[in-house]
Amino acid sequence: MKKLLFCVSVMLASVCAQAQLRVNENGDVSIQTTDSVVSPLAVGYAGNSTYSIAATGVKDGIFGRRYGTPTNTTDSWTGGIVGVNYPNSNRFYIGTKGQARRTTASTSGRSYGIYGDAGNCTSGYNYGVFGVIYGSNYGAAVFGTVNPYNAYVPGLYAGYFAGDIKATGNIYGTVLTASASSNSSAVAQTLNISDESTTETVSAKLAQLSPIQYMLETPVAPASMDSDTMATVALCEAEVQALEKTHYGIDATALQAVFPDLVYEDQHGELCINYIEMVPLLVQSIKELQSEITALKSGNVSLMGNNGTVHARSLGNNATPVEDATSVTIPTLEQNDPNPFTENTTIAYSLPENVQHATIYIYDMNGTQIHQIPLSERGNAVVTISGGELKAGMYLYSLIADGKVIDTKRMILTK
Repeated sequence: MKKLLFCVSVMLASVCAQAQLRVNENGDVSIQTTDSVVSPLAVGYAGNSTYSIAATGVKDGIFGRRYGTPTNTTDSWTGGIVGVNYPNSNRFYIGTKGQARRTTASTSGRSYGIYGDAGNCTSGYNYGVFGVIYGSNYGAAVFGTVNPYNAYVPGLYAGYFAGDIKATGNIYGTVLTASASSNSSAVAQTLNISDESTTETVSAKLAQLSPIQYMLETPVAPASMDSDTMATVALCEAEVQALEKTHYGIDATALQAVFPDLVYEDQHGELCINYIEMVPLLVQSIKELQSEITALKSGNVSLMGNNGTVHARSLGNNATPVEDATSVTIPTLEQNDPNPFTENTTIAYSLPENVQHATIYIYDMNGTQIHQIPLSERGNAVVTISGGELKAGMYLYSLIADGKVIDTKRMILTK
């Protein structure tokens, strides 16, 4: 019996030596290495004292495959690889960690920290990456950041991203932004058309903007790598439709000139527009226009006739025509007539009697002032612009009364 045990021990020692499988006195096991291991199980090298199981080599690190009918009848969840981590101190705890990165920037290869591939189970219940946030403490089921690890999540969210987000397809849902009054650190100030410090109305500023239309450029396909096995991702349906449709927007440079806080510069140096916060300005513009309509209905305001003469037009049911300056309650500027024009055009305006100084300024499309017309008449009046004084093109003209821009309009001279 002793001889048999001795032979078996010799045989095991021989097999272990050939297979490079060693069991240390403390129970640590090493495979395919002669180094003194520091992990309970180390494959290919000495391991790492931080890890219970450590393996290295040119092949994929760990492969886990589960198949057949699950034997665990108490849990409906089954996994190829399961990582469990129980937090019990002030540290960062990770159930499963995937890391694929280089220490310096490179121009080759692709890296995926975690790659999820799922499909062909019950329709509607296939998830490439699935995250759940448990409990009542703030956090996110899926969290993404361009800065490593640390960012505070101020609530319970299915997804939270600290950084820019871009989607090539459509985004469905209700877009919400925090109320200005809910930000205790912000000083909210209501826009007021009667505010004496306001030199130009929101309506006048918005009137300087013109919608533009454009087509999207076909995106450039990414360059493939040598021996690339990844199929090129085709454009989604939303992207295909977007390339076929005409799009509408506002020139960011023009908007920046009148509302600079609505224009941002992205990481590529391109100007972007915050269209959401244009909505309050549109509301303010409607209020201003409604105020003007109310003023018009409360009395008679002179309007420009087709024949270039000024006449009174009653907009109220009981209003009576009045031509003197005392009947004009607010300064107004009318569209030049005719427009476009080739020789001469007239501009009608109205000034209350209490206006001290008023001037019509003419600018080219670069914003350079090229002409000014002091206005001495009050009430309803007109000025004539001679086409011989200007070059053919498009111009802006503004009425400024007592330091305030009343209105700005465009006129076109053709020759």
